[in-house]
Amino acid sequence: MNIEDVRAFVAVVDNGSVGKAALRLNLTQPAISRRVQRLEESLGVTLLDRISKPARPTRAGESAYQRCLAVLRATDELTRETGAALPAVPLRVGLSYAISECIFAPALEALHRLSPAISLRLVADGSPQLRKAVADGTLDAAVVAAHPGRVPEGPRALALGEERVAVVIAKDADVPSTASIADLAGHPWVINPDGCGFRAQLERALADKGAPLNVIAETWGNSLQLNMIARGVGLGLVPERLVRVSAYRERLRIVDVRSFRPKLSVIMVRGEVLPVFDKALDEMAEAVKTVLAETQTRPRRMASAG
Repeated sequence: MNIEDVRAFVAVVDNGSVGKAALRLNLTQPAISRRVQRLEESLGVTLLDRISKPARPTRAGESAYQRCLAVLRATDELTRETGAALPAVPLRVGLSYAISECIFAPALEALHRLSPAISLRLVADGSPQLRKAVADGTLDAAVVAAHPGRVPEGPRALALGEERVAVVIAKDADVPSTASIADLAGHPWVINPDGCGFRAQLERALADKGAPLNVIAETWGNSLQLNMIARGVGLGLVPERLVRVSAYRERLRIVDVRSFRPKLSVIMVRGEVLPVFDKALDEMAEAVKTVLAETQTRPRRMASAG
């Protein structure tokens, strides 16, 4: 078995296609294909379903992928002990859907600035799924959302701060700039899908006033939500800093809703990783902490986002 064949197979799975794996390893696509075929011949199994487009790992390939990762990580440890510094596999980090747009850019910039040689693979999913992936070893770490004030569970979990969102509307919408939850009853909302902690807090607040949440559109992605909100489709819950930098900020307004300050705790959970990855994760954690801390020190109320 050739370690470079193992590396090629892992690159195909990580990057989702032979073409992207070739770019990642600076090889031609035929070279990647030959390496994967050699590995299949040496193992006596088919690792990739080549009928699907892009190619996906077979059931045997999924099992082999985990073992190949272990082989490459063992290789990393050996090369590190003998003086080499770069890991052979990417750092795999998960980001919660609810906060991914807010922390993606600063986390990525910190990693590229301080650890430019490390390859990064980012995955967005719900917080429960990300926690499970870290526990299963399919992710090295994840930045997840939790109920406000929840103490991080486990020795490798770190509280990074709190994420807050504001009620956002179109600038000319018929809603006062200072309002109560009762004033928002009956209005349509453009909001994250069910399972989002911010949405759950809004639903509880409206339910206390005897009003249901009127969802007119649900989607992950604050940029798309802000586009729809600016067009007057409905109200939304969006982090203020994303409103301030939005291309639609001149057409948006933030409502100060009395006694309603939705927030979530942001936590980084880690698996057992190489020391070089631990350092990179420390850098990402500090970047996210800085972003969240800046949000807390800014005045919350803005009559408009312009």
